[in-house]
Amino acid sequence: MVLLFFCILCIALIGRLFVLQISGHRLYSNLAARQHTTVENITPGRGSIFMRDKDGSAVPLAENRIYKTLIVSPKGVVDADSAAAYLSGEFGIDKEMLVKRFSNKQDEYEVIARKVELDKADRIDQKKIPGVFLQEEKLRSYPHSTLASQLVGFVSKEQDTEQGRYGLEQYYEKELAGEIGAVDNRNQDASSFWLALGRKIIHPAKNGSSIYTAIDYNIQLKAEEVLKASREKWQAPLGLAIVMEPATGRIIALAHDPAFDPNSYSKEKNFSVFLNPAVQAVYEMGSVMKPIVMAGALEEKVVTPDTTYTDIGLVKFGNYTIKNFDELAHGLQTMSQVIENSLNTGMVFVSRLLGKEKQLDYIKRFGFGQKTGIDLVGEINGNISSLAKQKDIDFATAAFGQGIAVTPIQLAMAIAAIANHGVRMQPSIVDRIVDDSGNTVEKRPTIARRVVSTQTAEAMTKMMVGAVRNGFENHAGIKGYFIAGKTGTAQIPKTDGRGYSDRFVHTFVGYTPAFDPKFLILLELVDPKGNKFAANTLTPAFHDLAQFILNYYEIPPDEK
Repeated sequence: MVLLFFCILCIALIGRLFVLQISGHRLYSNLAARQHTTVENITPGRGSIFMRDKDGSAVPLAENRIYKTLIVSPKGVVDADSAAAYLSGEFGIDKEMLVKRFSNKQDEYEVIARKVELDKADRIDQKKIPGVFLQEEKLRSYPHSTLASQLVGFVSKEQDTEQGRYGLEQYYEKELAGEIGAVDNRNQDASSFWLALGRKIIHPAKNGSSIYTAIDYNIQLKAEEVLKASREKWQAPLGLAIVMEPATGRIIALAHDPAFDPNSYSKEKNFSVFLNPAVQAVYEMGSVMKPIVMAGALEEKVVTPDTTYTDIGLVKFGNYTIKNFDELAHGLQTMSQVIENSLNTGMVFVSRLLGKEKQLDYIKRFGFGQKTGIDLVGEINGNISSLAKQKDIDFATAAFGQGIAVTPIQLAMAIAAIANHGVRMQPSIVDRIVDDSGNTVEKRPTIARRVVSTQTAEAMTKMMVGAVRNGFENHAGIKGYFIAGKTGTAQIPKTDGRGYSDRFVHTFVGYTPAFDPKFLILLELVDPKGNKFAANTLTPAFHDLAQFILNYYEIPPDEK
């Protein structure tokens, strides 16, 4: 019986050893490894975002900087009152509050201040206050404060993880963030004592790529200056400006006012300021839409610039009456004069000749009702759904920019297609992406589609030049240059969707030199006060910004 007992015990031990050493080897090996292994993540460096100037020099828009963070360990503070008094004087923090925080001896780590200036950090270092020390911290920095803030977005830090929010920071998060690395420290025994010998298995971090945009620093600065002055003068709650190259689709300035400071985004109470209205908001744009429908009619040869109609000042659709903005009858008018005098009744005439099917086709061809594909987060489609009902009144009002809603970037790209001899380009913000090893991915200009013929585009450009020369847009003119442009003054729909309010959206879009355009500018003010028409509020702003760019690029006059 004793022998049998020991035999059974021996069999049980052998069975247990089999489980531990063979069938459960992987499980117990991993459990053992965890007892003497610590895994640490290696945070990669986030890529920078750059603007440029006309010579191609890089100007930082977002970068990483090393800052000093003031840390206090209450456990190590010897004289809490003296330490609190000194730090209160340096940082303007309430002394009693600091004394209270220093008194908790169970607390080992208190952050008192971040982004400490270097001279102040040096003074604190020299004081050598027990329990007070400075720690280096890498933080995202935006050296130009509010400049291009809605364009760039910001980086939020939750725990130890950085995340791009809004703008380029979010759109290019994967490229900017890089890849996290890891270090396996196999240097501890089961009791957590450090061993003399051990091994480290390192998975190196991959730093993020840098983004080089097409944004020109000096043009962006000027665009924001002009926009801010115009918005404040006319007391508009929102304004925006887009400057782009029609031939390439590159956006060289994208300004919004009001803006915010990405360095202190957490101070903002109204989060809507983070949104980019150029791609994330829609508006009924008014008469700036007239060149789009007119270009379709020219392309289909249902009108020429010299085609005439008799303007009696109004057009009736059942219970609806469409009038000109001035509520006057202008008599016999050509299509060129329809654009110059911004006649709503003339565009109704054009809409009827073009037909519903063709009008909708050209509105879509020019890019309305669909995303442009620009490399910015949150772009929306716009809204042309009213045309699906096939009502005569809806097509009539759409011909002069009411009843359909578009994004400013859609409008800019549509007019740019006329400027670019009938070819619509893909809009882009970024020129190239360069990784940590210097490998470069170029973002080349991309053709979206041909919208109208070269002949149609040239005829439409001549009509828009006439609008600046002979129409209400004449304040936009610059001596020595052909300027093609069009204003729009659109009523803002009521919030309940029933009719229109007495508030307006003012828009101006223009390009120059008109027959070989180097740049296009779109300006917009939402609900300006004191003047009803965009011809008065925005043409001077266009003139100032366009004159600056012409001088900046040293573009020679194209008219003698």
